[in-house]
Amino acid sequence: MRLLPLVAGSLLTTLAFSLHAHNHDHHHHGHNGHDHDHGHKHEHGDSLGAHQHGVANLNLVLEGSTLAIELESPADNLVGFEYLPSTDADKAKVREVMASLRQADTLFQFPAAAGCSLDQVELQSPLFSAVEHSHKHDHDHGHAHKHKHDHDHDHDHKHDHDHAHNDIEAHYHFTCTNVAALNQIELKLFESFPRTEKLLLQAITPTGQQGGELSPAQNLIRF
Repeated sequence: MRLLPLVAGSLLTTLAFSLHAHNHDHHHHGHNGHDHDHGHKHEHGDSLGAHQHGVANLNLVLEGSTLAIELESPADNLVGFEYLPSTDADKAKVREVMASLRQADTLFQFPAAAGCSLDQVELQSPLFSAVEHSHKHDHDHGHAHKHKHDHDHDHDHKHDHDHAHNDIEAHYHFTCTNVAALNQIELKLFESFPRTEKLLLQAITPTGQQGGELSPAQNLIRF
């Protein structure tokens, strides 16, 4: 990993605050692998500071036994397009990416001795919202209305979203039973999403803050 000066942005601060709240809730209520899709929270695109294909942000906060990881990426890196899906093929691809993002163990590899397990996943993107809305609409209104609705929306999407720049956010919360053994994280994400060429890391851990640049050839985060 090539080290870079850390730029502690608002997103990392928000992640740290969210992690603190998560720890508080976890202490009182507990979590058991909850999976939430919150596409409605960020209906706009361009949540990244600079929307650059092939590049994504990876924010990480370790507090106590809880590890939070936040991936922010142009949709093109993960899906291969950024317009809102309208065809069956596009929707299937988006669902495939959503399923892959939920499989955290295929994206992040921890030392076995650290005993890290996934508590929660949250996915956010206008693309995910579009797929979920389409699924609900199809279920509620039936095939006949769906055909007309899809035709109308295909037309609208081609005009309104051919040049859209939409992003994807994935938030992961892990609990590690032996944090002392968590000395590194191997990123398998590059294998799952080969269009991602570079990750810009910002991390806050008990030992301090660090920033770095990760790539398929340099895919280890070392603490």
